[in-house]
Amino acid sequence: MNLLIKNNQTVILVTHQLQYLQEADKILVMQDGRIKHQGTMEEIAEADPTLYNSWKEAINYVSEVEADPSGNESESETERKKLKRQISRQMTVEEEEKKKAGSEEGKLIEKEEMERGSVSYRVYLYYLGAITYPVVLIVTFFILSQSGIRIGTNFWLSKWSESNLDPNATNDDLTYWIGGYAGLSFGTIAAQLIASALLVFSSLIAAKSLHLAMLHTIIRVPMRFFDTTPIGRIINRFSNDTQIVDMKLINTLNGLLGSMMNCLSAIVVNAVVTPIFLAIVFPVAVAYIFLQKYFITTSRELQRLDSVSKSPVFAYFSETLGGLATIRAYNSQKTFYRTIMERINVNNTAYLYLQTANRWLAARLDFIGALVVLLAGLTTTISAVVFGGVPASEVGLAISYALQVSGYLNWVVRSAADTEMQMNAVERVKYYSSLKREQYEGLEPPLNWPHRGQISIDNVSVRYAADLDPVLQEVSVNIQAGEKVGICGRTGSGKSSLTLALFRIIDIFRGRILIDGIDVATVPLTTLRQRLAIIPQDPVLFTGTIRRNLDPEEKRTDQQLWQALEIAQLKDVVGNLEEGLESKVTEGGENYSVGQRQLFCLARAFLRDSQVLIMDEATASIDMQTDQILQDVVASAFADKTVLTIAHRIATILNSDSILVLSDGRVIEYDSPDNLLAREDSVFASLVKGSQ
Repeated sequence: MNLLIKNNQTVILVTHQLQYLQEADKILVMQDGRIKHQGTMEEIAEADPTLYNSWKEAINYVSEVEADPSGNESESETERKKLKRQISRQMTVEEEEKKKAGSEEGKLIEKEEMERGSVSYRVYLYYLGAITYPVVLIVTFFILSQSGIRIGTNFWLSKWSESNLDPNATNDDLTYWIGGYAGLSFGTIAAQLIASALLVFSSLIAAKSLHLAMLHTIIRVPMRFFDTTPIGRIINRFSNDTQIVDMKLINTLNGLLGSMMNCLSAIVVNAVVTPIFLAIVFPVAVAYIFLQKYFITTSRELQRLDSVSKSPVFAYFSETLGGLATIRAYNSQKTFYRTIMERINVNNTAYLYLQTANRWLAARLDFIGALVVLLAGLTTTISAVVFGGVPASEVGLAISYALQVSGYLNWVVRSAADTEMQMNAVERVKYYSSLKREQYEGLEPPLNWPHRGQISIDNVSVRYAADLDPVLQEVSVNIQAGEKVGICGRTGSGKSSLTLALFRIIDIFRGRILIDGIDVATVPLTTLRQRLAIIPQDPVLFTGTIRRNLDPEEKRTDQQLWQALEIAQLKDVVGNLEEGLESKVTEGGENYSVGQRQLFCLARAFLRDSQVLIMDEATASIDMQTDQILQDVVASAFADKTVLTIAHRIATILNSDSILVLSDGRVIEYDSPDNLLAREDSVFASLVKGSQ
């Protein structure tokens, strides 16, 4: 800030941290959307002495201990500088070690997975399993029936044409042939309609099944997944990949199956007319398979590269349009534009490769098609001339089928390549559907659990992932029912990790946590999280109504909702809205201030009526006045509850029954505030002194 002021730049600081006011040239005091006071600190003190005195009381005169007038640094300042130097040295050593090792260990954001080689047959089986195998068998039966009836129709016409040469043919014979042809034609149409309808129906079943499987997995994965996975990757799976499975894959499969059946029909007809055709066509089929494999491999790798390259674009658009990280998005504009350019280059490269591959493939497939026609013509003609017994109509039928092979081969290869590329979307969906989930099963506790709120933490060690170091090590604490416990410690000491362990959000790999004598590891996860209440540091409101945000399960009466709002001192705010409890809440609760959102979370916690309340630095982002409201409500409405308060401001836990001090994931102090303040070597006493 001093640098900006020296450059003669105007600085507007919007804050509830009152210790910075004395540095301002002009102060604007806002209340109820209006400017209540404006001027310097002295002018505001003269205009409203009561407000000024409350500010002084809240600030505790100074926010941090300054250097002594003699020029000697205070003990707290010296300790902070020493800690900074130690951290700086440690980070430098770690960075050098990582560079030497060339390892990505410790990297938060993991690289997006991308399979290599052909799409595994397991992916195809997974897709068929999503359709369900009975439906697959029925669809296969009608597709084969459709081709079989069509072949039978053509052979019927062939026999009919031979019968016209018989001079003794009668009208009854004509009726016989026409009736048979009509029956076969209607059978072909019916089989085709049923096969097409079943194919569409089965694709819808698969699309729904795959989407729900991925959704159910994503909402049950550990929180660590969202810490290590950019939001763009998840959006990419649920938008681009899901769209391919929903809309494109069915058309591609329909084209592939149709082309394959037509090629198979041509081979069957030629094999029936001249069986020797099978021996001759075998080498051609091998060459065709190699061509198909080459083209599919090229197309598949381009599709995978295309899929992965979309994730960063989704991420940056999400951050920018959602307003979740405007500054971060602004600061990473170069990265964003580079990502866009890479995406354009990928598309251009893919287009050029596919164009070249298409021309290369078309020439070779035309040659194979011409070769098939030549072989079919030679084998049928030679068989008819040399061996005899082959009717001319069947020879013509075999050659007419062979003439269509060239076009069908092109469609088979392209459809197979498209199918392989689009199955990459199924592959990516399958990967997200098979992620490790949290363990939701367990033994249901009594309906009134926890009825007392006694918490016993027995030798607990916690880590965020199996390959990471513990963030809590051998922590043992006994918290009595109804006790108010303040949890403090320096940044990284494990305060929030302790509360996350209570909710089983992170991995407890050693020890156990008992609430009223029941191990939380044995309780179903949904039940555990429903029976505990939390007021988080970042207040969370969801799009919908105030009623749904307070009571998402719709179990409370209007009277209970208004009572909770009154306790949270929001009754007047909601009462002044036209729709009251049905008033809209925008995304993230942006139509309410941070303090109001925090009070809504307080009302929600009160409605839960849990015997255990956790306040995870709930006052860190709100002003002093709202902070005082929050503390008063907790002291009265949760008087008989067990309350764990993670301290951002040490003053908020001075009235607690006990203080738990953590350092490097270990308990270093646990006693009453008075006892800890009386000890000269107490870490808690030094933290209190540093906040005065």
